[in-house]
Formats: sequence, structure tokens, C-alpha cells
Amino acid sequence: MRLPKLLFDVYVRASLHVSLSLVSLVAFTGDVFGLQISSHYYWALFLGSVAAYNTIKYGVETGKHLPGLPGGVRPLITGSLLALFLALYHLFFLPPAYWFLLMACGAISALYAVPFLPGVRNLRSFGLLKVFLVALVWTLASLWIPAWGRLQAGMWDLQVEGFQRILWIFLLMLPFEIRDLQRDPPSLRTIPQRWGVAATRRTGWAVALVFVLATWLKDSTAPGELLCKAVTGLLLGAALAGASERQGKYYASFWVEGIPIISWLLLRGLQEL
Repeated sequence: MRLPKLLFDVYVRASLHVSLSLVSLVAFTGDVFGLQISSHYYWALFLGSVAAYNTIKYGVETGKHLPGLPGGVRPLITGSLLALFLALYHLFFLPPAYWFLLMACGAISALYAVPFLPGVRNLRSFGLLKVFLVALVWTLASLWIPAWGRLQAGMWDLQVEGFQRILWIFLLMLPFEIRDLQRDPPSLRTIPQRWGVAATRRTGWAVALVFVLATWLKDSTAPGELLCKAVTGLLLGAALAGASERQGKYYASFWVEGIPIISWLLLRGLQEL
């Protein structure tokens, strides 16, 4: 395996890309609302999400997510434990309220993969509820926790942004739902299993339109925000158009998950003009 390909595979399969996508949404929040967010929060969230995603993928859902890397799962688990300890170090520098809120996010994430009562399925087994809970966790971590109580603007703009963020994460998940249509057991009752791929795409495009139009509900918008969210809506719609059961190996796990990174870079670029 050539070194660049190996490094790229490690970057994607070790959950570095999805974690970077999550902290890009935190940076997006900071730029939209003009907030200075502690670097310790960025590191705690990034490292903690690396540990959480790898634990779920390679500890709980091992058969579904094969690492395909030299050394197998062991280096990923070892790296995840190190990431967890480093996340706890950075968490120490944050206010105690952050500890409990992030632990709540971690608990919901754990219940996503681990049954919470004997004989009871995990939250991932509850189709639509699963999508909502993932969107809720990402919205809490990327918006509500860093922004709560620190806005100069009113709560209305934060509520609109929270609504948009949930829609954003929902749309990001649909290409994954379509990709896994053949692998997911029918009992999961995922959105494509319920509605079919074509109806899922149409619903997603309608949600993307609502996502963009909701920006006009805000009392005030950041420089470049309207254009950035319009482009983001187009990217989300295009991602859905290209999603299929036989999509490319890294279509969802790299290109779709990279949309928040692109959106933040675009917003930052527009604000620098």
C-alpha cells in the first residue's frame, strides 16, 4: 500500500475526517455569531469524537466496519484510548457545565450502539429516532453548547440556527442510509427502507430547500451567511442526487462528510473578502 493512500485511509477510517467535520461546524457557529470559542473545546470535541466513533465502529459494529489497514483494529483502538485521555485533559480547562453537557452527548452516542436494558435493542434499531438523535447530538455539540448564554443577539437567531443545524445533519445522514440499504436488516426500518430511494431523495431536496429558506427567518445574518447556506443546500442536494446503494467507497465517508468543512471554509473566505 503506497504511503499517500495509506495515510488517506487512516485519515478516513480512523474517524479523523468525520471528527474534523464536527469541529468545522463549531467553527461555523463561531463565525456566524462572532464568538471566540476556546481551543480546548475544539480539541476536547475532536479527540472525544474520534474515540467515540472508533469505539462504535470497531468495538460494537466490527462486522460492518472493517478497518482494512495494516495491523487491523488494534492500532485504531489504541489510538482511540489515547484520544480519549487527551480529550479528558482538554475538558479539564472548560467550565463544569461543559463537562455534563458533553457527557450527555457521549451517553446518547453510547446508547446509539449499545443496548440500554437487557433484551432491549440499541437506539440505532429505532429507524427515524436514530436519525433525530444523531442530529440532536451534533447540534448540541456544535451549536448549543458553545453558543448558549454567550450571544449578543437574541435567542431567536440561535433557535433558527438550531433548526437549520438539525436539518443539515439529517441531510448529511441520508446518503449513508441509502448506501447501507442492502446491509441494514429490514428490522431497522431506516428512511430508505420505509420510503424507497427515490422518495428519500425527493424528501431530502425539499428539506434542503427549507434549510436554505430558513436563513431569512433570522433577525440578523453574518456576512456571507446567506450565500454560504445557499451553496451548502446545493451541495447537500447534489450529494443526495449522487447517492446510491452502489456508491463509491469514499463517496459518503469522505465527500459527503466533507460538506461541513467546505461550508465553513467558504463562510470564512466570504467574510475575509
